Amino acid sequence: MNLTTKAADSLPESARSRTGALTVWFERQSHIPGVPPSPDDAQRVPQMRRLVEARLRSCGLEGLIDPMLLVTSELVTNALRHGTGTGVSLLLSSNATTARLTVSDGSAQHRTPRLAPPDAESGRGLHIVSLIACEYEGSWGVSSDLTQTWCTLTTPAPTPAPTPSRGAGAP
Repeated sequence: MNLTTKAADSLPESARSRTGALTVWFERQSHIPGVPPSPDDAQRVPQMRRLVEARLRSCGLEGLIDPMLLVTSELVTNALRHGTGTGVSLLLSSNATTARLTVSDGSAQHRTPRLAPPDAESGRGLHIVSLIACEYEGSWGVSSDLTQTWCTLTTPAPTPAPTPSRGAGAP
């Protein structure tokens, strides 16, 4: 299996710990769209999660790790399960408060959330991505050429510390 990673940073060293991009491309095994991925391809999902987690941590975006790991799982799984391209690419770009994950499988199939029956074991991935994007003041979508699915999340605003109230008789 072929895996290529690249830290696509063009910023000065002092800024690299907070911003930048990570790109990954891997070749998929032979695949029939709609059928679960091969065991080798299925191992790519936890690999991509580990890379995303490490990159977000190195950028100081710990508050986005959990939701972005779930987004990573959903988008990479969708690319492996439904895509028709020979490979899958992942791009994680960030700045001081925002992270954007873009996954491409090279196929131009329209991606839309579907309504899964209550007893279905799958079919809720894009709904989950949409809910996470709303919760983290972000957005998600599909590129105009239909080959990429992306999700942007923003770090939660810090909660202000409570102000001590003055009791009766305080100056």
